Amino acid sequence: MSNTTTVGESRAVIRAIEPGCAATCSKCDQPVKFIARINGRQVICNVYNNGVWKRVEHYHFDCYDECDQPYGEPG
Repeated sequence: MSNTTTVGESRAVIRAIEPGCAATCSKCDQPVKFIARINGRQVICNVYNNGVWKRVEHYHFDCYDECDQPYGEPG
């Protein structure tokens, strides 16, 4: 068994909002919720500090753009 350390970088991805999503937008503090017949998108960010994973942040797609994409261009 080896002791390897993976150093991570904060990153963002675009995902569909799924039924049952219970996330809150990190910008506007409103629920990121599924609405039938609307193809809602969210940005999910893995946040690292000094290479160590700290948390996941969720954003409405538009909110992420409004706050100048703090974790980079979503992939």
